[in-house]
Amino acid sequence: MNKLINAILIAALCGLSACHSKSAEEQKSAKPDTASEQPLAERKKKEQPEHVAQMTFVKYLDDGDYFQLLAKKGDSTFSFINETDTSRNLNRGDKIKVTWKDGTITLPGDNDAEMPAQLLVSVKKNGDGPVSAFRKTYGKKLKYTWSPDEEFTASYLDKVYLLTEYYLTQTRNPLLQNAIRNRGELTYSIESRERNNRGYKVIGIAPVGPNGGHVVQWLYVGEEDDHVYEYDLPQDKLVAFD
Repeated sequence: MNKLINAILIAALCGLSACHSKSAEEQKSAKPDTASEQPLAERKKKEQPEHVAQMTFVKYLDDGDYFQLLAKKGDSTFSFINETDTSRNLNRGDKIKVTWKDGTITLPGDNDAEMPAQLLVSVKKNGDGPVSAFRKTYGKKLKYTWSPDEEFTASYLDKVYLLTEYYLTQTRNPLLQNAIRNRGELTYSIESRERNNRGYKVIGIAPVGPNGGHVVQWLYVGEEDDHVYEYDLPQDKLVAFD
């Protein structure tokens, strides 16, 4: 009889143990795995360390698939995917502190292929460049005109304005330097020309005097590569401008 009772007790204990084990497994499988729910790309992004460097702002590029911010450090130019600096209040040459992470972007229309990219985390201005200083001291807007035969988008006109403004901060033309120093009115024209079988957009900059404006400097901008050249009238040649 004792043997029978012991056998029944052992069987009952085994059954309870099995039930407890099954219940624990069910609870484990029902508990959400927060790590697996998080997108893999996001986890990778968070795992990337941040990089920080002092740089010089070049320009915003907002006409592609991704907004970009370009900056220089020494002779090297860096391109950052820009989803952070929405104010767009930096001017060419401003000194900035850039924080970024390494990551990837997806190429549209290329089977969702990914490529490495530098993702902007933050940017902070810590010094005026020549354009910011020019705006403070000159304190006037440039005026411009173009031929009615030309069709320029608003974004292109903005691009030319910034280019011309930057050129005026660097010009060695004494007539332009004098106009800037005396805060005289400046204007420029935009037109299309060909030179040596190449297309250019040509900017003619003129101080405005009592008898109107007279162009004292021509700039040629390559239509294919956006390279900028000063026109040397006496030598009839184009001189590369930074």
